[in-house]
Amino acid sequence: MAFFLKAPGCCSRSGRVASPMRAERPQCPRHPCAERRTASGCIAKECNAMLTPEAVRLEQDDVSTTDSGDNPSTSTSSSNEVEGACDMHSQSGSDPACNRPLGVQHKEENPANFRNAVHAVVFIGRLSKASAANHQSKDQEPREFEQRFTLVETSQGRTHGRARSLSVSKTTMTTDGKVAQLMDLLEPGHPLGHFSDLAKEYVDAAYCRRLLRKYQGDVAKSSQRLKEAMAWREQNKVVLTTRKFAHGGDYRVLGTDVTGRPVLYMCMKNQLLSVGQGIDQNIVCMLQAVDNMPAGVESAIHVWDLHGMMMYLNMNPAPLLQIVKTWDSYFAERMQELIIIDMPRMAMFLKDIAWPLVPEKTRNKINFMTPEAAELQMQAQFEPQTVARITTCMQQNRDRKVSLEERKRT
Repeated sequence: MAFFLKAPGCCSRSGRVASPMRAERPQCPRHPCAERRTASGCIAKECNAMLTPEAVRLEQDDVSTTDSGDNPSTSTSSSNEVEGACDMHSQSGSDPACNRPLGVQHKEENPANFRNAVHAVVFIGRLSKASAANHQSKDQEPREFEQRFTLVETSQGRTHGRARSLSVSKTTMTTDGKVAQLMDLLEPGHPLGHFSDLAKEYVDAAYCRRLLRKYQGDVAKSSQRLKEAMAWREQNKVVLTTRKFAHGGDYRVLGTDVTGRPVLYMCMKNQLLSVGQGIDQNIVCMLQAVDNMPAGVESAIHVWDLHGMMMYLNMNPAPLLQIVKTWDSYFAERMQELIIIDMPRMAMFLKDIAWPLVPEKTRNKINFMTPEAAELQMQAQFEPQTVARITTCMQQNRDRKVSLEERKRT
């Protein structure tokens, strides 16, 4: 068995004397052995010390003194001086929790590290400002009218008698006053005065009241939805005036409930076109329901039977979101309730995508039901003739012996 004698400047793990030929190479303060040093740092797995010029110089002086044949006490003293360079660990030498290499005082800060820290703080501050600006921009658009709509002077130099600022608080203005505010937006020279007569003829006091009721008296949000509705009316001029559409499936008015509200029924098993191609049919059915509303009734009930839904015609959720957006602006407060029956599991991803984008007030009007639960609710809520028609259609949709042509005749 071979024994190695430890020598000054030698690592206790290798047992080899550091060669004087390697004295000029950088050494690790914790492992001064020539086998434990590299140009960038210590190669020992348990050591994370990085060499600095000052540490290298001190260690080279220590190695030179040891290799020149001085007594061990001198070498030990020099080594202790290097180990004591850390002012926080001068008693016990290098501490594993201290990442600073020996020979560098804790009081001395690296200018590069300080500069990087400053840059990091500035960068985080900019990110915070950008996040706050993005959050604030969500409410910026509805406030457009509040900034633009002020007292407008006519050519004679007098102010318009009914023009008011939209910044008036909710508690200081009656509903009639808010309705007058919204109607004033259509006047020439006001924010919505540039729309066509076709778009303006749809806006009346009843529609403004529905907007205010939907958005809880918020004039700014109501005015923004009013703008969207007028723009939508101009874009869909043809279908609104002619009421012609491509027949995309079974969607029709089948009756009323006990209060006279129209009931619209849709069956997805009889779907012929994609949801996007059937938007015009959806619009015309809503217009027919509005035409059938008696005095005092402003909303309708929708029943969607999703049994037999063909997924390849309904993979895109964008048309569904477009329909919901129309309900929130042009047909505001026209939907009393939406009953969805037998939603297939494969369609759950559409719900997961669209649900967060649906306003909370609209979500509260949507109910997912089984055929049995839906039939019980319809019996308590709808007219008997309406219940009979819907249940007959649901039974035919679930009967495989009944063909599409036979279902069309009913």
